[in-house]
Amino acid sequence: MKLLTPKKASPYVKQGFSEMESYLSPILKKSIIYSMIAFPLITISVFNLIYLLTTTSINQDTAIIIGVLAVLGAVGMALFKESMHHNRSLQQQSLNYIYKRIQQSETVPAQAIERYIRDLKANPGRAYQTFQAFLQHEERLTHHD
Repeated sequence: MKLLTPKKASPYVKQGFSEMESYLSPILKKSIIYSMIAFPLITISVFNLIYLLTTTSINQDTAIIIGVLAVLGAVGMALFKESMHHNRSLQQQSLNYIYKRIQQSETVPAQAIERYIRDLKANPGRAYQTFQAFLQHEERLTHHD
């Protein structure tokens, strides 16, 4: 998918991100699919409901259409909520993957591993930057042996 991979990175770093993306891809695919279905459902139902409620009189036929549009909007909102749940899961799984990958390194010294873990805990919003720095550090040590 190459969504997370830094554009200007070495092949080693790109490979590390690629492995993480393949690990995360099932969750990412579900989230994208739910979002792609949810937004059109919500948009169509909201605009049509506004149009119907402001331009036509409510009778039995329009009441049925309004009910169907309301159900479509509700389904869209449920899918959107599920997409948000998958996004939170994606963030947590990526953090877990990064923690595990850093802890399993046999190249980087233990003190550096502890520093990267501390950085992740202190600022999880910068997890990808920390992971990139770790991979670059690991690459330098690997290529100097």
